[in-house]
Amino acid sequence: LGIVNSEKFPVIPRGGGTGLTGGALAVNGGLVIAFERFNRIIDIDTANRMAVVEPGVVNGILQEEAEKSKLFYPVNPASMDSCSLGGNVAEATGGANTVRYGTTRNYITGMKAVTGSGDIWNAGGKVVKNSTDQSLIQLMCGSEGTLSIFTELTFRLIQKPVKNTWIIAPFKDIYRIPALAGKIFSMDYNPTMVELMDSDTLTYCSSYLKMDIQFSRFHQLLVRFDSGSPDELKKISVKTGEMCLEYGAEDVLVADTKAEQEKIWKIRSSIHDAIVNEAKCVCEEDVVVPVGRVAELIKDVYLISEKHGFPVAIFGHMGDGNMHLNFTAGGGSRPGELSGRIERLREDVFKAALGLGGRLSGEHGIGISKKPFFGKFIDAGYIRLLKNIKKEFDPNNILNPGKIFDTSALR
Repeated sequence: LGIVNSEKFPVIPRGGGTGLTGGALAVNGGLVIAFERFNRIIDIDTANRMAVVEPGVVNGILQEEAEKSKLFYPVNPASMDSCSLGGNVAEATGGANTVRYGTTRNYITGMKAVTGSGDIWNAGGKVVKNSTDQSLIQLMCGSEGTLSIFTELTFRLIQKPVKNTWIIAPFKDIYRIPALAGKIFSMDYNPTMVELMDSDTLTYCSSYLKMDIQFSRFHQLLVRFDSGSPDELKKISVKTGEMCLEYGAEDVLVADTKAEQEKIWKIRSSIHDAIVNEAKCVCEEDVVVPVGRVAELIKDVYLISEKHGFPVAIFGHMGDGNMHLNFTAGGGSRPGELSGRIERLREDVFKAALGLGGRLSGEHGIGISKKPFFGKFIDAGYIRLLKNIKKEFDPNNILNPGKIFDTSALR
């Protein structure tokens, strides 16, 4: 990095390449550092419940290795079988388990990295509490490769849950699902996962997977509970099932076996690929709003869909308000007109989310695709601070230039 910095030559770190906002693209050329072979699990420390890894380790591989020691890494993005842990840190990745276990930010405890100037720095380690240099580690989360390149990461692990159960409830009325989710959150026991999948999403999955999905023509709520007590889990399942029926569910399906749960996760984790392959998806956004305002967001999104003529498939995380909105191609436009229509659609989506107290992205990041809207809608004072931080870590603007905000003025 010292050499390329002296030449002011761009460097783009690339993990698993699963990002959805163009964060790992060399849009202006440069040196791409691919981390696929930087994939060693250096240590699974069972005594301290910590894992030390290189940044190219795939999320799902760490989960498998931790499980061998009856430990658990709970951050589970749908792309966990291909996304890298370095990329997870760069995007501050969440996932379906966020409602109970949190995001990558809650598990990263140590980091070794290199700045754009070639300076090597270390922070944290195998410690759970840290008031010394944890703030620097948190600064790197969500930085999208613009501040430093990671060379080693340390993650906290937890005890693997003894048992879990998954519940699916199909509904004719999608607005019953946010109302029911609020009721579930008020229970004495926290759910691990509270997911929404609308009927269009499930129809695409059924076609893509060539699988008969029960109640695929209905909107579905997916809830998961973890517990160390089978008796407690049974009581929670019964209570949740009764609540689902009270709120108008057509039925309640309970998955207790590993095979049943793996089938459900296969459906849930295939959604992105299903929509891309089965429908002409022209716009995919991951706005986030306060949990209690998801129903309002859904209503606004349907109105925006109708206004612009792009059908929408909705799925997402009811537990943290992060909704994934997938707009598919509508008719009536020549190819040259499509781009402008999509940008006007996206602007309306972002305005709706911000108007509800939300933000542009819950977990996909800004990258290049959201950059114009980031500059338009996010506080100018905040962006100035980000640029000043960028100058400290990367004065010649060689690390992933052009991502998040315009960095041409930094040079």
